[in-house]
Amino acid sequence: MFPIRQCIKIGIKPIQINPVITKSIIIPSIISSRSIFQQQQQKPLLHFKFYSIKTTPPAPPPPAHHDKDYKGKLILNRISRATTFSLSTVLVTFASIVAVLVVYLIISELFFPSGDTRTFNKAVKLVEKNEQAQKVLNFNNGERLKAYGMVAADKWVRNRPVQSTKTKNKQGKDILIMKFQVESDKGKYGVVTLEQIDNSFWNTEFTYIALDVPGDRTIYIVEPERSELMPKLGRGTGFLGLNWGPKKD
Repeated sequence: MFPIRQCIKIGIKPIQINPVITKSIIIPSIISSRSIFQQQQQKPLLHFKFYSIKTTPPAPPPPAHHDKDYKGKLILNRISRATTFSLSTVLVTFASIVAVLVVYLIISELFFPSGDTRTFNKAVKLVEKNEQAQKVLNFNNGERLKAYGMVAADKWVRNRPVQSTKTKNKQGKDILIMKFQVESDKGKYGVVTLEQIDNSFWNTEFTYIALDVPGDRTIYIVEPERSELMPKLGRGTGFLGLNWGPKKD
């Protein structure tokens, strides 16, 4: 600090500073620490009372229903629901079984070798490829034949199903006997009779396929192993050209 005289000589004006009156500061004797506040915050704000479950009395039962027939109606409602569920289950099960059976019959008829449709188509193709059948029916190689079932009532009926029957031989194998009619574009027609044996589920073979044309001899598309096993075509008056029933003297 420079003295006042020196400040005047130098050219510095002195500044008068008034004294500041200090007031007394009150300092608390006890300062609460942060830990005290934390301890106070840890205390629960609400007080709970805990009860023993063992000594607690059970809940009161629901009030009695005013309807006297309430229990009877409840039982009837349950019986009706059970009956409806049972009937629905039976109907769904029956419909599923019928659907599976129909699908199986369709697949076995169209795709299995032992089906009538596959057997019929295979036999017609063999007749069309046979040279003797081409000469007798007067059609060229590569031409298609008309094949349909035998209907004696009306020959103009369009849907004529093929006649067939299935039996079992002595070995227990299934045998299919079928009879249908073929016709060429020239108007010549003949009757085809065949027998097919099922050796296994996927293996079948023709025992014989015979074509009988009126006025001509019988042509064997597939010859039988023994001629005595071949029925005499055209002589029977029964179903498939055979005489069924006991032999008449």
